[in-house]
Amino acid sequence: MDCSSARIDSSYAGGQVQYTAPFFVGYRQYADVVRYRFSIMDLYVLRHGKAEVFPSSGGKDADRPLTRQGRNEIQHIASWLMKNRCHFNMIATSPLKRAEETAEIVAGVYGLTKSLVVWEDLSPGLDFDRLMEQIAFCDGLSSLLIIGHEPSLSGCIGRIISGGGAAEITLKKGGLARIRNFCPNPVSGTLVWLLSPRHMR
Repeated sequence: MDCSSARIDSSYAGGQVQYTAPFFVGYRQYADVVRYRFSIMDLYVLRHGKAEVFPSSGGKDADRPLTRQGRNEIQHIASWLMKNRCHFNMIATSPLKRAEETAEIVAGVYGLTKSLVVWEDLSPGLDFDRLMEQIAFCDGLSSLLIIGHEPSLSGCIGRIISGGGAAEITLKKGGLARIRNFCPNPVSGTLVWLLSPRHMR
């Protein structure tokens, strides 16, 4: 399954189990069947590192890169994650430059550059339901790292740990949340870490 686009194929492989939609099952019904065929996983949520206040001349907010301090901080965070045996099957990032640079640093430390994908659904103002659908279509993951922006990420974490409701969460730049037993449909998970960069030195 192509997680970068979350398309529905005519057949779906989940481990050794394969489901092929019979001709009488409609597209929407098939989508519902597929959506429930995924594994419980660990979800890591990382806010991008410190970025330049203003974009380069003529640039847009989306073009703001990480500062030198931001890059160094993310490098330390990535090393801390590896030291603490945090592993990811895939890294998904917002397309904004500061998030992509954050993802590239983490992927470089982990040797996961080929497992790095860009999701529009992680852009600022993300649609929570669309993001959950995107994750649900990525079969076979035991651990996923997503990288994005505030206040969207805090809202996302709050809805997951409250089962679709809300919770007061604040994620600092370079901050990390770890959610165990995460399930995108029905939404659930247990928050076990909510760390600022100073906790990961």
